[in-house]
Amino acid sequence: MVELRPVQAFHPAHAAASDLVAPVYDTLSDTDLKRLSHTEHNASRFVARPSSLGMEEFAASARERLLGAIEAGAYRQDPAPGLYVYGIRYVPPPDIFEALPARSRRSEYLLLGLVGALDLGKTPESLIARHENAFAERIDERVRLTQATGMHFAPIMAGYTLPSHAINDRLESFLGLDRRALSFEGSHPPLVRVRLDGSEHRLWRLDDELTTEILSMVQPLRVLILDGHHRYGASRELLRRRDPGSAPLVMLVESRDRALHLLPWHRVLPSHSVTLDQLRATASAGSLRAERVEADLSPEALVHVLDRMAQRHERGFLAIQGPEVWRFRGPDSPDGGYDFDLLHGFLAERFGISPQEFVPFRSVRQAVEAVQTGGHPCFGGITFLMPALDEEAIEARAFGSGRVMAHKSTMFLPKVAEGMLFAPVSPVAP
Repeated sequence: MVELRPVQAFHPAHAAASDLVAPVYDTLSDTDLKRLSHTEHNASRFVARPSSLGMEEFAASARERLLGAIEAGAYRQDPAPGLYVYGIRYVPPPDIFEALPARSRRSEYLLLGLVGALDLGKTPESLIARHENAFAERIDERVRLTQATGMHFAPIMAGYTLPSHAINDRLESFLGLDRRALSFEGSHPPLVRVRLDGSEHRLWRLDDELTTEILSMVQPLRVLILDGHHRYGASRELLRRRDPGSAPLVMLVESRDRALHLLPWHRVLPSHSVTLDQLRATASAGSLRAERVEADLSPEALVHVLDRMAQRHERGFLAIQGPEVWRFRGPDSPDGGYDFDLLHGFLAERFGISPQEFVPFRSVRQAVEAVQTGGHPCFGGITFLMPALDEEAIEARAFGSGRVMAHKSTMFLPKVAEGMLFAPVSPVAP
C-alpha cells in the first residue's frame, strides 16, 4: 500500500509573501536567477544552481542561505506534522493555451493536490511508476542538495486514478470550494496565497481528523510520477544508499483532472546534416510512411492535425521544413509514448542522430517560429511536432511495460512553485 506521511513543513511566514516564491528550479535560467536574487530570501537562492557555480560551492551556499532565511523569520515551521492542500489557480500562457485541444480550453483552472511525504522505503516499488527518463547528473545535483540542506523542497507532482473522485470531493468540501461551478473562493482561508508569473498559488493545512481519513483513502492507490523525475530519482538513490531523504514531498493529483494538462515537448533539429527530402526517402524504405499534409503553418491548423492523430491512435509525428508539412506514420497503437520511440529510433538508426542534438520547445508556435526566424540558432532546421498525449495511455505504458519515454517528452501544467513549502528529510530541522 502507498505510505504517505504527514510532514512538519516550512512555508512563508506571511500569507502574501510573493517575493519569496519562484518557478520550479529546473525552469530557471541564469537570467531568472539574477532577477529573483534581488530578494534576499527568495527560494531560488537555495534550490537552483547557476551554471557558473560548481556543485560543492552551490551545496554550501544553499545550506547557508536556507538557514539564513529561516533564522531571519522569512519562513516558519508548523508546530506539528500534517498533510497540506496545494492549489494552483492559473491560465496557461497564450502559446500553450492555443496548443490545447478546443474541448479542453477554459477561462481559468484550479488544480488541487494533496501534499505529504511519500515513503519510498515502505511503499512497494510496483505501486510507483515513472514515465520519462532522467539525466544522471541532475539526479546527483538533487542528491547533493538534499544532503547539504537536510530538506526536500518543492513537491514532486504524482497522479492517481480514482473514478469516485472521493479525495478531491473531501478536499473541496473541507475548503468550501465548488470547482465544477468554477467557484474558486472557499470558506477556509489559506496559510499562503501568493502570485507568481500570472498564477495564484495557495496552501492549506488539513485538520487532524481529515488527515487520518485521507491517509486511509490514499493507501490503496498507485501513483505515476508526472513532474519531478530528477527529484524522484534522487530520493531513490538516497534510499539505495540508506541515507536520509527517501521520503520526498509529493503533490498527489487526480490524473484525469480537467485542470491538469499534459502536453508533448516538440523538437527542432538545427543541424543541416539531414534534410526533409532525405527523411522522406529513408522513411519509405523502412517502417515509416511519409505523407504530405495539406495544412497551413498556423498553430491552430497544426494542433488540429496533431489532435486528430492522437484521437485515432495514429502514431507518428509531423516534420516541417520551409512551407512543407509531412506526416511520418508508423503502426497504429494505443501506446501514447510510441510517437517518441518512432522519432528517436528512426533518426538514431538511420542517421545516427541522438536525442541530445534536438532543441526542445514547449509549444507548436515556438517550434515552428524557431526554424522560420532569421537569426535564430534553429533557423532553417527541421521542426518535429508530436501528437497530443493522453494521461491514461501514459499510465498504461508506465505500469504495463515499465518502458520510459525519452528525456523531455512530456510537460505537465500547472507547475508548483519553489518556496511554497519544504520539509526536513527527518523530524529535526538542520
